[in-house]
Amino acid sequence: MMRTTLLLFCIFLGIRAAQAQVIDSAGLVRFSDAVLELQNSEFMRSGSLAVSIKAVKENKNVFSLNHERSLPSASTLKLVSTATVLALFGGDFKFQTFLEHDGIIRGDTLAGNLYIHGTGDPSLGSDRFKGYPTAQEIITRWVAAVKRAGIRYIKGKVLADASFFDKEAVASTWIWGDMGNYYGAGVQGLNFNENLYRVKFKPGGDVGDPTSVLGTDPAIPYLSFTNQVTTGERGSGDKTVIYSSPLGNNVVLTGTVPAGNATFTVKGSIPDPAWYAAYALKNALSGNGVVVAEAAQPSGNAASTTQNPKRIIDEYKSPPLRELCQQTNFWSINLFADAFFKQSGKRLSGSSGFDDAATAITGYWSGRGADLRGFYIKDGSGLSPSGSITASSLTDILNLANKDVSFKDFYQSIAILGQNGTVRNLGKGSRAAGNMHAKSGSIEGTRAFAGYVNAKSGALLSFTIIAHKYVPGSNRVISDSLVKLMTLMAEL
Repeated sequence: MMRTTLLLFCIFLGIRAAQAQVIDSAGLVRFSDAVLELQNSEFMRSGSLAVSIKAVKENKNVFSLNHERSLPSASTLKLVSTATVLALFGGDFKFQTFLEHDGIIRGDTLAGNLYIHGTGDPSLGSDRFKGYPTAQEIITRWVAAVKRAGIRYIKGKVLADASFFDKEAVASTWIWGDMGNYYGAGVQGLNFNENLYRVKFKPGGDVGDPTSVLGTDPAIPYLSFTNQVTTGERGSGDKTVIYSSPLGNNVVLTGTVPAGNATFTVKGSIPDPAWYAAYALKNALSGNGVVVAEAAQPSGNAASTTQNPKRIIDEYKSPPLRELCQQTNFWSINLFADAFFKQSGKRLSGSSGFDDAATAITGYWSGRGADLRGFYIKDGSGLSPSGSITASSLTDILNLANKDVSFKDFYQSIAILGQNGTVRNLGKGSRAAGNMHAKSGSIEGTRAFAGYVNAKSGALLSFTIIAHKYVPGSNRVISDSLVKLMTLMAEL
């Protein structure tokens, strides 16, 4: 009687619940009650709650609410970017970066230009990967390669070749308040040091006092700063917004940093990181006895300035793609996800532009059987506030990913609730902890989770939950409520 009543109630509310025998009916009642409690709460009175749960093996619906409503994905979209690039390239794939020249070496002189030639590696110079060189170590390696080639004088320039990707470093739908901050770094064919720098502030003595900029790491002397940052209350944390553009070197610093610190550091995005890599290498060469005759002008796509063939003097390979994807999903790295997005777009359509990549990736999953009505993506990271998906479209893609040879790598790239990544502190003490691989997502007015859960019934379930336009200031309540729903999923 309880099961019949539940199903009739769900149909009345537009909710579809599976009648699969493996799903515990009492568990489904508890889950449904919690969903309806949140949906009907004061916090969601003007917003939308979308839920989709599917059995992976059978590709059958288990539970859905507003599953066809198109809503912002936030960072759960990184699951699509990582699943796509792993399916297309495999977990063993490594990005390559080449140090090349296009001239002739006579004695100790290179008559020609030196190039750093990227192929889209977002991890070049990152300090996240044990056993791989940091940005400074990469520069040292390249200096050593030049000297090993016997070059002591370069009658040309040090140039960045970022032509592997198009010139559109950022999506046209990103907002200005994001692009200057580290999480809004643009992606190029040549990325370096995760395309970020750190700016060090000296706070004032009292709240409201002006701050001083002590410098940046790495040093980028060609950046010009307008500092409007003031001193905030003790313990207030990083409340800065950095405004800059990938098209220029002027940076405006706004907001506050907390009092009570001798120094306080925040992260920004380097305008034209390809140009910065060439600039840093030229300076390092000059500091190590290699003279570079000509100064290069900023250019992210200096594919070649001559018709001469290029000769490789160093080849660097990234960590395996499975490791890059794991860092992407564990720590929600926008740069990595957007590099995968462009890489996949180029493989599928020949174009790495954001719009072309979105069309190609949508077509790829739609061609495999996913229902992508309402799937309107703008980038690979979910940073665009105008991009949207449906909860059902994401669970469709998660179910299809399970059929790929690369699924093990994809599954292991998603953090485990209560154990690691951005969800390491969630759901502890519940059955979901250790049994749920979940990607979190958050942009203004939207909180989301998606992934897989090994339910009590033994079924592997895919899930997506999106809460959108909840009452401002209720982030914590909404997050706790969504975590509660995830813990109840594990009991199904």
